[in-house]
Amino acid sequence: MRNRVTLLFQWVMPTLLIVAGFMMPAAASAQTACTPTINACGCTIVSPGSYKLGLAINSTQGLTPAGACIEIASSFVILDGAKKNITGPGGTTPTGIGVWVHHPYRLDFLGFRGSVISGWDVGLLIQGRQIVADDASANSNGTAGVELNKASDVELTNTTAETNNNYGIWLKQTSSSDVTNSKTESNLNIGLYVGCSAIGPIGAGCTGVGPSPGNYIFTGNIQGNTNYGVALDIGAKTSIITNQTETAAGSNSKDDLYDANSSCGSNKWFGNFTGATNNQPGGCIK
Repeated sequence: MRNRVTLLFQWVMPTLLIVAGFMMPAAASAQTACTPTINACGCTIVSPGSYKLGLAINSTQGLTPAGACIEIASSFVILDGAKKNITGPGGTTPTGIGVWVHHPYRLDFLGFRGSVISGWDVGLLIQGRQIVADDASANSNGTAGVELNKASDVELTNTTAETNNNYGIWLKQTSSSDVTNSKTESNLNIGLYVGCSAIGPIGAGCTGVGPSPGNYIFTGNIQGNTNYGVALDIGAKTSIITNQTETAAGSNSKDDLYDANSSCGSNKWFGNFTGATNNQPGGCIK
């Protein structure tokens, strides 16, 4: 199956640098603009083009005014992680954001190539649209390893999110996005959560937070999370969840697979690990 955003990028990427040359830089107030080679935390990408991490970077080098290591405030950006790590302050309650893609920017490509983003409150925060983020390891963060927040048409591929204090991957008020080939293991709440609550499924909508419909969650390992492996809350509708696996059924202490919508609503669960525990036995989760 061809993912939706990938098809778009096959057309966009060959013309990216041409388009970038005609675009004006985004406004920057009291920000340090990132150079094409990024060797320290504390800068914001404000112009289209190609950027690359030249060194492993960390929070002791400084942060942006909003408390991030790297912010992206431009469309048509290519960021090459180049296998370099992005390390936050750590501790029992980590703070800050590792990499932050802002709304309303679009058509950015983040190719981390195995970079480890760790020790932040949120390792990778995406609020844009038509974003591709590939091959990040977002481990040992606070709220989430990766958070898609008010985002749309994101393709999150080959992501590892382990030992985070709350969620491995969190889709919050996010629609029409794909999460493929993920590994969300040993997180202290939920491996992959689609919903609005910081504590996990509440079986209701959250005040001021919209639903997360139309997401595709394909192929993931969900071993050993403290509560749920994959959990969909109320409002996570018209979603497809398939090929979620684990070493042994019941490795997540509550349910391996969970859907708070009655009879799964309009969601489709199929082809998942045989024997996975779920909250609708014999029903719609398969």
